[in-house]
Amino acid sequence: MNWKKAVGFGMLLWIFMFVVVSIFIAFKIYGFVWTEAATAIIAGIISFILAGYAKPKTYGAAAGYAASWLIVGLILDFLVTTRFNPNFFISWSLWLGYGLAFIAPFLQVRKSQAGSGSRV
Repeated sequence: MNWKKAVGFGMLLWIFMFVVVSIFIAFKIYGFVWTEAATAIIAGIISFILAGYAKPKTYGAAAGYAASWLIVGLILDFLVTTRFNPNFFISWSLWLGYGLAFIAPFLQVRKSQAGSGSRV
C-alpha cells in the first residue's frame, strides 16, 4: 500500500465532498432526504474512482486505504466541518457516505488472472 496515495486520496475525497455539500448548501437544497442520500452516493462513487487510481492489489491493501480515508475524513470533519455545523456527526448521510467510501477500495481489488500462477 502506498501511504502517500492513501492520505492524499483521503484528503482529496474530503475536499470533493466538502465542495459538493457546499454547493448544495449554496443552492439551499441541502437538508432534504434526497440531497443527503445523493451526497452519500456521491461519496461512494468518488471513493470508487479514487480506489481505481490507488489500485489495491490485496484486500489488506484495500483495508489500509479504507481505514486511512476514514481516519483522514473524520479528522478533517472534526477540525473543519464541525465549525460550520456542530451537530454534523449525528447525520445519517455522513455515516452512510463513510460506509460507502470504506467499501469502495475492496471493490477495486484486482483478481489474479486464472492460469497465471504456478502449476503443480
